[in-house]
Amino acid sequence: MMAIMSLTLLPSCFTGVESTKKISLSRDDKKAIQPSEEEVFFRPVAADPLEKWEVKRPFIAADNRTLLIFDQQGLPIDPDAVNLGGKTLLYEGVESRIAPDGSSDAVIVFSCGEMILRHNTGKDIAVAMETVTSDAIPMLIDLKMIDSARNLLVGKTLWTRSPLWYDANGERIPGKKYVPVTVTDVEPGSLIFPIKVKFKDGNGDEAWAFMNFGNSGKESRAFSNVFYITDLRLKFPAIEDDVWNLICSGKVRTGMTKEECKLSLGNPQEVNTGHDYSQTLDLWHYTDGTVLWFEDGILTKLRQ
Repeated sequence: MMAIMSLTLLPSCFTGVESTKKISLSRDDKKAIQPSEEEVFFRPVAADPLEKWEVKRPFIAADNRTLLIFDQQGLPIDPDAVNLGGKTLLYEGVESRIAPDGSSDAVIVFSCGEMILRHNTGKDIAVAMETVTSDAIPMLIDLKMIDSARNLLVGKTLWTRSPLWYDANGERIPGKKYVPVTVTDVEPGSLIFPIKVKFKDGNGDEAWAFMNFGNSGKESRAFSNVFYITDLRLKFPAIEDDVWNLICSGKVRTGMTKEECKLSLGNPQEVNTGHDYSQTLDLWHYTDGTVLWFEDGILTKLRQ
C-alpha cells in the first residue's frame, strides 16, 4: 500500500518542476543590457590591477591635496607648501606593513624627485594586488591610461553628445550637441574629471570636453555620455535641417514634436497629462524652469 502511495506522489512532484515557466528576455530587454557602441569603442582605455603595474609607471598628482593620501610622517602639514599638484609621481613598488591588529597592509611606494611617498591601501597584499586598480588611487591620474586615450582618440571624428564645452582655462563656452568634431589632443584633467579631450569643430573652433575614466553609461561624464562614434542625425532623417540645427543648439520652437524636444532638451523632470475635448494635452517641466505645452504631441506653447 505504501509503495502504491509513493508512486502516485512522484508524478505530481515531477509535474511541479516541469511546469516552471522559462523566463526569457524580450528583444528590447536584451538591447538595453548590451554595451553601447561607444562603451565597446572605449574599452582599450582600461585600468590595470596593481599586480600588473611596471616599476616607474607614471602618475600625475591632480591637486596639491594629493599629498594627503600619503603617510604624513616627515611631510609638511600644509599641502600647498609641497606644491605636489601637476607633478609626476613614479611607482616604485609595494611594501608590507604590520597593522596594529596584527594584519598586514599593502603600502604603495611612489617617488617624486628625491621625495618618497607611501600610500597605505588598508588591504592585505594578495587582495590589493588583485583589487587595487590604477584609476582608483585617490587624486592620482594614471598617465598610461591618458596615453591609451590619446592613441585611441586623436585624429578621430566624433559627434558631441553634450553641449558642455570648455576653453583651455576650464571656463564654459557655448557648445553644441550632435555635431562632428575632430579630436586633436588628450591631456590629464582635474581632480574631478581626470581626462581632458581637445577637439576642433567644423568651423575650426577649438574646445575641450572633460571626462572620467569610467566606461559605464551610468556615469554622467563617461566617454559614452560625452561623445557618439557615429552621426546621430542619420537615425532621424525625417527631421528638417532647420529643426535639427535648433536641436544641436539646445533650443525648441512651436511646431516641434515630443521626440525633437527631447533630443534638444533631454527628458523632462515632470510630465502632466490631460485631455481637452478631443485633444491630448501634455505639460513638460524642466529643472531650469522651462515649461513645454504639447497638444496631440506637437509643441504649441513654451516658457524658457
